[in-house]
Amino acid sequence: MKTFLSLIAAAILMFSSFLSPAKAIVLFDDVFANHPFAFEIAYLYEEGIINGYPDGTFRPDDPVTRAHAVAMIGRALNLDDTPRSTGFRDVPASHRFSGYIASAAEEEIIYGFANNYFRPDWTVTRGQTAAILDRAFYFPEAPDNNFRDMSKNHFAFDAVSRLAHQGVARGYPDNTFRPDVPVTRAQFSAFLARTIEPSFIPDKQDLLETANDILAELKAKDFGDVAAYVSSTEGLTFCPYSGGCIDNGGVTFTKAQLPGFMNDPNDYLWGYQDGSGFEINLTPAEYYSEYLMDTDATYNAKERYGRTVQPTTHEFIHRLYPEATIVEYYFPGTDRYDGMDWQSLNMVFEKNSNGDWVLVAIINDRWTI
Repeated sequence: MKTFLSLIAAAILMFSSFLSPAKAIVLFDDVFANHPFAFEIAYLYEEGIINGYPDGTFRPDDPVTRAHAVAMIGRALNLDDTPRSTGFRDVPASHRFSGYIASAAEEEIIYGFANNYFRPDWTVTRGQTAAILDRAFYFPEAPDNNFRDMSKNHFAFDAVSRLAHQGVARGYPDNTFRPDVPVTRAQFSAFLARTIEPSFIPDKQDLLETANDILAELKAKDFGDVAAYVSSTEGLTFCPYSGGCIDNGGVTFTKAQLPGFMNDPNDYLWGYQDGSGFEINLTPAEYYSEYLMDTDATYNAKERYGRTVQPTTHEFIHRLYPEATIVEYYFPGTDRYDGMDWQSLNMVFEKNSNGDWVLVAIINDRWTI
């Protein structure tokens, strides 16, 4: 592998926003920047999720084994990789990926075969890849896929439908998905990268740019412009804590009310302090300063979505908004408090009946005692 790979990959990702790779740049000895999945592979390498081989190759067309698939997903989810007993007869604690396999089995991401075998060296099909990713990550319900080689009685039909609807799984030009064909290392990288980094999906990249525009309007306290992204019927809900939002619902402002947000003199019950349970009674301007855009936190525009550091926050949000896509802005906290003063601002988007993204909620979260 080229020693300068990581610097090149980072430069590509930063300046191209995952578009139009420069053909002269080498990523691996056998993956050039004009490879259809070059950016996805570079991203996963940068994240420490995939590796190449000692001879400097990635072997993009090789099939993926069950053990390698679990290891890549395990790294993406930060699963415990401590070597240990897996419970499978053919995966001893000494196996290179025993920790990831044990963790994935505990999380019901993967299952074994009859007589308690895992078959770590068997190859993974495209349909199996969809099913495993569907169990490992959050995908909302979706319409049935229309791939002409996928029948409803195929075990991966629903998983493929969900991944395809989100833009994660794509078929071939002849409208086939080929679910029973072994997935290649390059294809698996594409599926996994799109799952954990939606910027690889054009529609989601556009949404990220919209979210950055909204962040700029929030910083400028221009809620009139924020209102342009809000539904006329649903309004915009604010919640100070993701968990509390489930219990108390936050406060919803109509599209017409939003331009006067900062000048509204009324106190609202936004929720309850997580931990103490004290009421949060504040005017919108006070809520803005203490929770929405807390002056102790810095939220910067993003070039890509990035993996969440607080997955429970997203889990709570998806309970309320199962069809939503979340753009999270994260403040990691300070060394003074060992990062325990972290905060996040989560923009929650849903598609309306016209297929356009609308902002339905802004949900904050933070560490509490």
